[in-house]
Amino acid sequence: MNAIHQLLGDNEELLAQARQHWCFPLIHLVADLVLLVLLNMAGWIVPLAFPELSHELVYFSVATLSISVGVSAIAEVLRWRRSRVLITDRRVVRIQGVLPSVDDVSLEAIVEPRLHRTPLGRLLNFADIELVTAAAPGRLQLPSIEHPQHFVMALERARQRYQSYFDTRAVGSYTAPRDISALLEQLAALRDRGILSAAEFEAQKRELLSRI
Repeated sequence: MNAIHQLLGDNEELLAQARQHWCFPLIHLVADLVLLVLLNMAGWIVPLAFPELSHELVYFSVATLSISVGVSAIAEVLRWRRSRVLITDRRVVRIQGVLPSVDDVSLEAIVEPRLHRTPLGRLLNFADIELVTAAAPGRLQLPSIEHPQHFVMALERARQRYQSYFDTRAVGSYTAPRDISALLEQLAALRDRGILSAAEFEAQKRELLSRI
């Protein structure tokens, strides 16, 4: 969790997170286990079927391949544990890989989320989520996300919250000096939290003062 919070900016709030469904690392581990069994069987059968082969070479080859399969299984578990998707009050962050790479897209740039479900996904409650964005490269792919409806609902709440920070219609509803003073304090608090930039704060401030 500390590593996640290190990715957040000043005053950035983590609202929700999700990860790939657990069935995918499980399938990988089962496949690795089957491969290990087959390799060990080969270690017994090959010397019997081909006695002219060096037993030491066969055992060394089997051991080397088994170690490789074991490392692959451990890497898959680490990849799954470290990979996740974060929703903050500013952006969606995708973390993936054993040595995690990080991609993000601002909430403002997201046009819509699209869900792509397979029959297995409907059964186990996961889906591929595609975030269509207004910024390059135009989409952010989130494969096999567990509880996709919860993720999309959390994303919509975050987008609505983000938009409320910049709702100019709310600014227009304040006309009395006391109300304007209160709203200026709210805008200053948003600026101090890092939600509004200094330029955005000044623009909103000029808009308010022009109404006095």
